[in-house]
Amino acid sequence: MAEIAGLTLITPSSVAGSGVSLSGAKVTFTAATSVSVNGVFDGTFDNYLSVIQFTTSGGINIRCRLRASGTDNSTASSYVSQFLGATSTTVYAGRNTNDRFQYFMSGYNTQRNGAHAYFYGPFLAQPTALRTVTALDLSSAYIEDGAGTHNQSTAYDGFSLLTLSATTMTGSLTVYGLSQ
Repeated sequence: MAEIAGLTLITPSSVAGSGVSLSGAKVTFTAATSVSVNGVFDGTFDNYLSVIQFTTSGGINIRCRLRASGTDNSTASSYVSQFLGATSTTVYAGRNTNDRFQYFMSGYNTQRNGAHAYFYGPFLAQPTALRTVTALDLSSAYIEDGAGTHNQSTAYDGFSLLTLSATTMTGSLTVYGLSQ
């Protein structure tokens, strides 16, 4: 692991999903409907950052679930998501309680998108918080800012990105531990 300005690159123990592969610490995915990353959260750090760049085959909200020992937590009503977005002069918002972080990040067709996802305390046996910022290249600046909480006191070691439709995503991600 290399440390740069308080960030330590984490190498996943494994990945899962059709079209998903791992090269060193970089997870790549091609035409995937789900991307699962295992073994990135542990007792070394309390908080983590995932940097994601991607395109999608259509406009979609990409969802997220926390995972432990290779299994997603899909308990109904355990994830609460809130988001705020803006494009041009239009501002919009939403809130959702579901079996996943509903508003993890968004993608729009084949245009490039990028996101930072902060996971606060995922490996601690306490509720986990999440914060995401997504920038979309929707022929102009388009931004979404999301937050979420997971109400179960469980230690998680990974996460899954899900399209929950026939829309696919292609791109890469890395995960960093945040120095205390």
